[in-house]
Amino acid sequence: MKDNKTREIWSELVVIEGIDGAGTTTLSRLLSQELTNANIPHQNSCEPTDSPIGRVIRSALAGTYPIQNETMALLFAADRREHLWGKGGLQDQIHQGNIAITDRYFFSSLAYQGLDKDEELVLNLNAPYPLPGYLIFLGINADEAMARIAHREGKDIYETVDFQDRVAAAYRHAIEAHRHQGMAVLELDSRRPPEELRDEALAFLAPLIQQKSHH
Repeated sequence: MKDNKTREIWSELVVIEGIDGAGTTTLSRLLSQELTNANIPHQNSCEPTDSPIGRVIRSALAGTYPIQNETMALLFAADRREHLWGKGGLQDQIHQGNIAITDRYFFSSLAYQGLDKDEELVLNLNAPYPLPGYLIFLGINADEAMARIAHREGKDIYETVDFQDRVAAAYRHAIEAHRHQGMAVLELDSRRPPEELRDEALAFLAPLIQQKSHH
């Protein structure tokens, strides 16, 4: 996955990525708890969002009705546009002085919807979106990740070992394609205890946290 265009970087945007079961939501929550305790202004969000578009995506992911992969890519891109620039979105959060943390971003689209024949479509749909200042990627074996979420009610259409294995490889390609465009990247072994991952992520984000603590 090549994306040679230089993107704008939002230095106060923090993105957490990983395959299903990697623990992105847990890490996002733990980071938020620590930032709240330290009185660091921040906002947590996720993709798909809780907007009407995001709810359509969640229904499709749950297999409520079949949907074409191209349609899914279009929906994710539309949801992301509103997440970024809609009222109360990531741009507004940053303008209000917050660190904006999102559980998943366009790297997810490149990894999930960008597999196989739709790669060019997904790259083009997501080309306008800025890079985060900080990207945290949680790596884990697909078998272990699926075992973690086996107890969940109603698995989504992407939650199979074979597919997640391919997604993990696609994630790494997507990150490598953007790694040298100015964002800071931290890769963590998701099998480690959540508190260790939180502490390493906090150390990674220290420059941004220190900047906010002085305001």
